[in-house]
Amino acid sequence: MEWRDRTLLRYAVLFFLAPLLAGCRIEVPVRPAESGSTSPTTTAPAPSDAVSGSSPELPPLTRADIVGNDMTFDRGGYIEEADTVAFSDGLSRVPGWAQEKSLVNGESVYISDAGCAASLRSTPPQGPLVVSGDDQASTEALFRFLDPSILPEYLVTTNWLWGASPAESTASIEFLTYEQGAAGDDPASIVSLRLFGATGTGLAFTVSCPSDQQLAAAVEEVRSGISVIPPR
Repeated sequence: MEWRDRTLLRYAVLFFLAPLLAGCRIEVPVRPAESGSTSPTTTAPAPSDAVSGSSPELPPLTRADIVGNDMTFDRGGYIEEADTVAFSDGLSRVPGWAQEKSLVNGESVYISDAGCAASLRSTPPQGPLVVSGDDQASTEALFRFLDPSILPEYLVTTNWLWGASPAESTASIEFLTYEQGAAGDDPASIVSLRLFGATGTGLAFTVSCPSDQQLAAAVEEVRSGISVIPPR
């Protein structure tokens, strides 16, 4: 099997992204109901250490202020329930990258001349995983659901462009990222997620390359060619 085909196959079977790639709504698994009970319930995860207890009241800001400043996890409260957060897609204009598919079940995939692959995806609402007022804890819960072995301490806060387009972006938005090095026939890869507590929806970046060195370069190329569009 050629590397390009193997890379695409890798994307199709990444176990911790399977629910996302299927475009399904994530339902938090619960223990079987006790005998006679037909209505199992779930308990929301506890907020992360980054925001303890209730989030402090955020000062009012104009949309221009929200767009022009970094969208850290602590500032997630500026995104409202009715807002839409999406990708601005410019990766196909980055030299060496070509689009493989566009918005198929919410996913766009790109292949590079170096044998790397990148995927951009939005998720449907994931209400059971949301920690009210805490995007970071919500994102950690999404990772734990996708793969219980991915603990919060394995995740790194990374920044992607925050603006209407990569060229117009003057700020960044925080995501949590999990990275795996290349091993045997398995490529090096990253999965970068943010679950927005206000909307209950999430965004996901994935990048995969034959080697760790190629992955680092590819991530920077993806970072320069994609932005997250703030709500209007």
